[in-house]
Amino acid sequence: MPVCAQNSKKVRTLKAQQTKLQKSLKQSKQALDKTGKEGKDARVYLHSIDRRLDEHATDIHNMEVEMDSMRSRMQVLRSDITRIEAELSEKKARYVRVLNYSRQFPKVDNTLLYVLSAKTLTQMYRRSRYAKEYAVYQHDLGKQIQHEHSLLLDAKSRLLATQSRATATLNEMMRQRRILNDKQVRQQQYVKNLKAKEDGLRTQVAKQEKELKALNKKIDDLIAYEIEQARKRAEAEARRKAEAEAKRRAEARRKAGTAGKQTATSKGNSSATKSSASAKAGTDSWLTAEDRKLNGTFLQNRGRLPVPITGQYRIGSRFGMYNVSGLKGVTLDNKGVNYVGKPGARARCIFDGVVTAIFQFGGSKNVLVRHGSYISVYCNLSSVIVQKGQKLKTCDLIGTVMTDESGNSVLHFQLRKETTKLNPEAWIGR
Repeated sequence: MPVCAQNSKKVRTLKAQQTKLQKSLKQSKQALDKTGKEGKDARVYLHSIDRRLDEHATDIHNMEVEMDSMRSRMQVLRSDITRIEAELSEKKARYVRVLNYSRQFPKVDNTLLYVLSAKTLTQMYRRSRYAKEYAVYQHDLGKQIQHEHSLLLDAKSRLLATQSRATATLNEMMRQRRILNDKQVRQQQYVKNLKAKEDGLRTQVAKQEKELKALNKKIDDLIAYEIEQARKRAEAEARRKAEAEAKRRAEARRKAGTAGKQTATSKGNSSATKSSASAKAGTDSWLTAEDRKLNGTFLQNRGRLPVPITGQYRIGSRFGMYNVSGLKGVTLDNKGVNYVGKPGARARCIFDGVVTAIFQFGGSKNVLVRHGSYISVYCNLSSVIVQKGQKLKTCDLIGTVMTDESGNSVLHFQLRKETTKLNPEAWIGR
């Protein structure tokens, strides 16, 4: 009995540690899900930035083509300016020569005096025609100089405008490229940090999962040991009763005067009783008749047992191995089913049974109910309204499910037959 009690205390302690690890593992999984989602969103955003960079590269290429075109036009304008300046210089030089000639020969500048000073009529006619042509030439040369000067100013103005547009285009192109490059660098660093955080959480989850597996194995071993000890005690008690019954019958027969004949019969009965006791000392020898009856009715209701949580619910995590969302290659093992209900949801008993354990860890309460050799486990309760040893009926309320920060009430429910873990979904009705 002291060894059994000690083992039971160890089991309760280990179950408390198991609850703590499961809660920590749940928090780590939530952090992983959040990190995976953030990483996915960051990678999608980074992809959009890359796509925008590709589009912007096309725009930059178009700007560069336009810049080349502007450079070509500016080169043409510079050539035109050089040509116009040369022509303008040549015309100005010719105009200067005309003015110098006029100062050297004043008569030429005075048309009437120049014509009347002719010696002959023919010379007068020639001087008259020359004076007219010279006047036209002077007038045209002045207009040409003005026109060339206007062309020069216009070419320089267009050159300056083109240079201004090219500079503005280049500045805008560089500004946009710098902005997008800065965004890309920041987003890449953000993704890198998320990856490092994800790797750290992955390591943490793996470590917690390893510890949880080892703890579950130790719990199963201790439970199996206690069941085996209970069976051995049941067998010893059956042998003791059989021997006492055999002695009682032998004493009664001896007093009746048939001790010699009935000794063999007594031995035979004793052997038969021992054989019967040995036959009964099977898998469920430690169960009472009421427990065996419960086992039968529990098994008959497979797939029709009530849902262990009240109100609307959904299944958050199913029984068995599953991949962690957002983490490739990370799997977890769920020993039961997580039922997600509304705030205020309560846990209820799935079948007639007896409360065998109530333990608390990390602010949440946990209840074990035995239905013969079947055991139902209700975890993550904020309050409990039952007591250890209390008999429960189907659908009796056990306690209130704890509500997390997101407003969900998550009941972790397990079902076992002795040490064998069962899938609750195969037993619970829809």
